Amino acid sequence: MSGVLHPAFRDQPYWWEAAPLDPAPPAPLPRRVDVAVVGAGYAGLAAATALARAGRQVAVLDAAPAGAGASTRSVGMIGGRLRQGYAGLSATLGPDAALGLMREAAEAYRWFVGFVAAEGIDCDLERRGRLVGAWTARDAEGQKRLAAFLTERIGIAARCVAPADLGGEIASDLYRGAMVLPDDGGLHPARLHAGLLGLARAAGVTLCPQTAVLGVGDEGGELRVATAGGALAARDVVLATNAYTGPPFPWYRRRVIPVGSYMAATEPLPDGLLRRLLPAGRLVNDTRRLAYAFRASPDGTRLLVGGRASARDRADAPTVAAGLHRAARTLFPELAEARITHAWGGMVAFTVDRLPNIGSRGRVHHVLGCNGSGVVMNTYLGTRLGRRIAGLDHNEAPSGFDRDGLPTHPLYRGRPWFMSPLSAWYGVRDRIDRAADRLR
Repeated sequence: MSGVLHPAFRDQPYWWEAAPLDPAPPAPLPRRVDVAVVGAGYAGLAAATALARAGRQVAVLDAAPAGAGASTRSVGMIGGRLRQGYAGLSATLGPDAALGLMREAAEAYRWFVGFVAAEGIDCDLERRGRLVGAWTARDAEGQKRLAAFLTERIGIAARCVAPADLGGEIASDLYRGAMVLPDDGGLHPARLHAGLLGLARAAGVTLCPQTAVLGVGDEGGELRVATAGGALAARDVVLATNAYTGPPFPWYRRRVIPVGSYMAATEPLPDGLLRRLLPAGRLVNDTRRLAYAFRASPDGTRLLVGGRASARDRADAPTVAAGLHRAARTLFPELAEARITHAWGGMVAFTVDRLPNIGSRGRVHHVLGCNGSGVVMNTYLGTRLGRRIAGLDHNEAPSGFDRDGLPTHPLYRGRPWFMSPLSAWYGVRDRIDRAADRLR
């Protein structure tokens, strides 16, 4: 393992090199605000900005420095698809609602790209497309049907690439074909967060990072928000803690499943190597159950790798580096000698129905469950929720993600005990599928 690590290896996100966490100390805690937002990631800042621009007094509280959670730790891929497929959504919601949600997710992506441009957020957003590699020939056949469905029914451009033509997309023989989503893109997630933080400040939001919320109670018609730095009163509270939802919010904690997600960055690679490995400049995912993500860094010098680095749900940085280095050299054997300079982890929130959710229980509102699509969906849904609380959404079509009553499971109490065995089983299934594919 030691040979994988660069001498300057750092156990922190590569993204923090260009966009360190905001060093500003917490503002003095106000005694009373219109809305207290818990969570200073994408969703919380987007909601707070929408509310403050509507004239509300808003404070954002976070137990950690602003952005220390998933918002500055992701792979930074963006697109307009949901995790759930049409068949699964139709079975639970019906065909019309399923199509509605999928189309809204596609529209959310278009909104997001326009939002970043209109607000002047400099976050290295580029739409160079995504390549979804087919792990098996059966996956490749399924991609043909999916590409037609996305194009014809959802309005997302998609096309398939045969194995013989993959050389123009990726210099690897790992996949049995692929689907290209030419309008997908990537960005620098920490720079996006810095931009959202700047919007919140400019709107007059009071920012209180490193101010843990200890509980929320109803006192005579007002909500009392107890924090490590004192208490404040609020008419409404927005919970935007996602996978970091803690014991002060037990009802919500039983409804979001925190899942470890990991990333690593290689050292700067020889000139021209990444352009040869990824000639079209695509970001890469694949169809494995334990899927991986590969992309060039925004400056085009390094390969960034994301995925499950270990069957364990919590892994230390050297283990992450070793696991993701193995994934990188499996895809690109030329990277066998490339060393890892950064490795890190974060937590992503899944919901039982695998759908993002905004809703309310009285005057406590939430935006939770990004399900791995938090860059776009949390920014979009945070804004939608803020506008709804401010009463600015009268002329807007209701969001299909605005559904009170997050589902849970009777065996789940807030501790994801099942993730490690489930990940191990998924890994076994991927190997079985690949072995069966070779026998076809």
